[in-house]
Amino acid sequence: MKLKFCLLLFLFVECVFFKVQCKCVKGCDIALASYYVKPAFIFQNITNFMQSKIVSVSHSSEIIIRYNKDIVSNHGDLFSLFRVNIPFPCDCIGGEFLGHVFEYTANKGDTFDLIANYYYVSLTSVELLQKFNSYDPNNIPIKEKVNVTVNCSCGNSQVSKDYGLFVTYPLRSSDTLEKIARQSNLDEGLLQSYNSGVNFSKGSGIVFIPGRDQNGDYVSLYPRIGLAF
Repeated sequence: MKLKFCLLLFLFVECVFFKVQCKCVKGCDIALASYYVKPAFIFQNITNFMQSKIVSVSHSSEIIIRYNKDIVSNHGDLFSLFRVNIPFPCDCIGGEFLGHVFEYTANKGDTFDLIANYYYVSLTSVELLQKFNSYDPNNIPIKEKVNVTVNCSCGNSQVSKDYGLFVTYPLRSSDTLEKIARQSNLDEGLLQSYNSGVNFSKGSGIVFIPGRDQNGDYVSLYPRIGLAF
């Protein structure tokens, strides 16, 4: 794991001090991950997977409820087969892309496929797990730390300055551009502009869609208002 950290640090230093071409320079304080709640999953499950400086074990219920007041009860009950938005930091990783690296502790029988598609509900991919870990994808040592990288977005001023908070949204088989636009009350053309060339009906992969803050409002790109944790 130290090797991966050193590589990311080297890439960052190279971008900043040697002026090589980088795809990002800095991230943003917060993004949202659309987490599809599996049956029998509870706050503790999701908190364990999505821990960060924003979502901690001690304050997870409070934070998650703020961003999901319409579907999460005041008692912290999650509704299975619904999506909840989980806030997380959006970092510039090695000057290459925007994302955040979560830390997962492996259990007996875990594989990259199980981690990516079950525990992290396709917010990451087997390919990303292979890129940022050196374990055998089908034989991960028990209790070892696995780097789980989730991509994010901080917005795009060339598309619109009206949106500054974005959801990393894994596509499912039932999704379409029309359906997502209707649910988010956003224009289809706007969503496609943020995800150029992406087929929203392909049933896999991720897209980035404008998200609402804890007050239920869309927030502008400049300044990023209302994004307190």
